[in-house]
Amino acid sequence: MHAIKDIRQAWTQLRSGKDAPAHLPIARQLLEMGLLLALRGIGPGYYLKARWWRPSVPFADKWAHMNRKEYNAFIDRWNARPYQKASQHKVIEKAALQLVKVPTPEFIGFLHPQRGAGADGRPLRAPDDLARLCRELVGRRICLKPVEGYGGAGFAAYRIEERAGEPVFVHPFSGAERSLGDWWQAAQANPEGYIVEHYLEQHPTLATIHPNSVNTLRIWLYQARGEVRIAGAFLRVGRQGSMVDNTSSGGIYCPVRLETGVLRCAANAKNPLQTMERHPDTGAQISGVQLPFWRECQEVAARALQAFPHVNVAGVDVAIGVDGPRMIELNVRPDQIGCARINLPLKHVDRWMRGG
Repeated sequence: MHAIKDIRQAWTQLRSGKDAPAHLPIARQLLEMGLLLALRGIGPGYYLKARWWRPSVPFADKWAHMNRKEYNAFIDRWNARPYQKASQHKVIEKAALQLVKVPTPEFIGFLHPQRGAGADGRPLRAPDDLARLCRELVGRRICLKPVEGYGGAGFAAYRIEERAGEPVFVHPFSGAERSLGDWWQAAQANPEGYIVEHYLEQHPTLATIHPNSVNTLRIWLYQARGEVRIAGAFLRVGRQGSMVDNTSSGGIYCPVRLETGVLRCAANAKNPLQTMERHPDTGAQISGVQLPFWRECQEVAARALQAFPHVNVAGVDVAIGVDGPRMIELNVRPDQIGCARINLPLKHVDRWMRGG
C-alpha cells in the first residue's frame, strides 16, 4: 500500500505542470514496473528512487539492475564472508588503512571498558582515563564514533574546554555543554566501545554547502584481475544543522560527474523527484560545483579497497580535508539503493568481474 501511495504521489508531481521534469508516459512506466516486478523481482519503490521515469534511462539498464536476493548473492560472491567483518570494526579498519598509509582522520584512541587504549598505549577504559585524555586536548575538537555503527547513529563531536579545572564537552556549533560523566553514562548503551579521533576540518568548498556536517563522498568501486574501476559516486550533505550527512538521517545526495568531479545537483532521498540546484537550508550552490582533489579522492578509495583481502566490491566513504582526502570508512555491503542513485546496473559489473 505504501508503494502505491508513493507511485500516485510521484505521478501527480510529474504531471503537475510546465515545471515538471520530462518523463515517460504513465502507461509506459506502469508497464515497466509490472515487468520488472514480475520477471526481475525489482519493486516499484526502487523504480521511483532510481528515477526511472526519466526518458534518458534505457530499459536495458533497468533490466540489468539486481533485486535484493541477487544483490546479496553478488556481494557474497565477490566479498568473501570470512573477511567481510574486517572492515566493519572501525579500529581494525583504521589499523589496516594506516598500515598501508591510506590517509584517515588522526586516531586518538579506542574507548572500551575492558580493552580500551589510547594511541600512546595508555588505558582508555574508565571515566578517569577519559578525563586524563581530555585534559591533554583542551581547546581541540574530537569525534566519538561507535566502532560498529550505521547511518551516523551514536556519532558525536565536541570541543573540549575546561571549567573549574575539569574538562567538559562543548557542542562545536550550539555551544551546549555536557559533562564527561554524563556522556560516559549514556555511552554504556553501546558495549562495543567508541573510536576517538581528531575532528576533520573539511575543505571550504564542502563547508560552504553545509558547515555543520562533514560532507562525505560515497564512491562505489570494484576490482578484478589487478584492475580497479570506479563505478560512480555521490556526495552526501547534511540538513538543518545536523552533524551527520547520512541520507538515512535526513541528508541529501548529490551525484558526481565521474570524468570531472563536478556535482550534478542535489536530490531528496525520500522524494527523488525533488531535485535542487542549491542547498535547501544554507542556500549554497550545489549544481556545477567542482569538488577539490577529485583525482586524489578516487586514488584514496582505490587504495582503501586494495587494503582488504578478498574484498572486491565496496562503497567507500571519503571526506575532503583542507589539504586533501581522508578515508572515513569502507562498506563491504553498501546500501543497494546507491546503485539507483548512480545508475549502476550491477549485472554489467558482475559480468566484467567474471571476465565476460
